[in-house]
Amino acid sequence: MASYILRRTLQAIPILFGISIIVFAIVNLAPGDVTARFRVPRVPPAQIAALIEAYGLNEPLIPRYIAWITTFVQVWRPEAWGYGFLNGQPVINTFLERLPATLRLTMSALFITILFAIPIGVLAAVKQYSWTDKIITTMATIGFAIPSFLLGLYILYFGGYVLKDVTGGAIGFPLFGSDRLGGDGNFLDIAWYLILPVTSLAIQQIAAWARYMRSSMLEVLHQDYVRTAKAKGLPRGRVLGKHALRNALIPVVTLLGLSVPGLIAGAAITETIFSYPGLGSMFVEAVGNRDYPVVQALTMVGGLTVILGNLLADVLYGVVDPRIKY
Repeated sequence: MASYILRRTLQAIPILFGISIIVFAIVNLAPGDVTARFRVPRVPPAQIAALIEAYGLNEPLIPRYIAWITTFVQVWRPEAWGYGFLNGQPVINTFLERLPATLRLTMSALFITILFAIPIGVLAAVKQYSWTDKIITTMATIGFAIPSFLLGLYILYFGGYVLKDVTGGAIGFPLFGSDRLGGDGNFLDIAWYLILPVTSLAIQQIAAWARYMRSSMLEVLHQDYVRTAKAKGLPRGRVLGKHALRNALIPVVTLLGLSVPGLIAGAAITETIFSYPGLGSMFVEAVGNRDYPVVQALTMVGGLTVILGNLLADVLYGVVDPRIKY
C-alpha cells in the first residue's frame, strides 16, 4: 500500500505541472488587458507603472510563469502565491482565513449526506418496485437533476421568509469552532447558522449517493451468499445488515474520496448565493474582478484536491475490500 501511494504521488507531480501550465495560460491569455484595472484616472501614471512592475505584468509570459511556479511551491512563505489585486494582501493568507468556513460547510454537508443517503438507498433497494422505491427514485432524480444555483435560490427564498428568525444570517459550526460574526452561542444556536447552505449543498449529494447505494444494494441482494443466508433461516435484519449491507458499502466507500472535489465545486455556487465567506465565493469574486493571482492559486488548489480525492478513493477501496491488492 505504501509503495502504491508513493507511486501515485509521484504520478501526480507531472499532472499538477500540466495543470499549472494550462491555468496560467488561460488566465494570462484571456481577452482584455490585465493592466487595465490599474489604469484609472485618479491614480498617477507613476504609481500605475510601479504597480504593474510590482506584479511583474510587464514581463514576457514564459519568465512570468517560471517565476510564479517557482514561488508557488514555497508555501511556507507568505508571498508564495502572490498578492491579490483587490486587497493587496498575500493570497495564501486570505486563503487560510477563508479555509475554515469552507471546511465547515463541506464537511457538514458530507456528514449529512452519509447520514441520510445510505439508509434511503437501502430502503429503496429493499422495497424495490414498491411505491416507496418509486417515490425515493423520483425524488433522487429530481434532486440530482435540478441546477445547484436554482436549488440554492429556492432554499434561500424559503429561509428568508420562513426561517429568517432562526438563521439570523450568521455562520458557525461547533465541530470547527465558531465565527458567528457577533459572539458565541450554544450548540443548537450555532448549528442553525449553517442549515440553509448545508441543505443546498447536501441535497444533490444525497440524491447521487442514494441512487448509487440503491444500485449497489440491489446487486448484492441477488448474490448467492445472500440467498444462502436466507435459505438458512437467518433473521431478515441480520441478512440485510451483516451479509448485504457490509458488502454493498464497499463500492460506496469510494464515493467519500470522489465527493470531496464535487463538494468544493458546489461550494462556489452555494457560498455565492448565501454570501458565505468561504473559498468558493472568494474564487467567484476573483474571477469577476480579474484578480488573477487568486484565480491561479485557487484553481491549483482545486486541481490538487481532485488528485487527492481520487487517491483517497483508491486507497479506501483497497482498505475495505481485501480482494484488491496494490
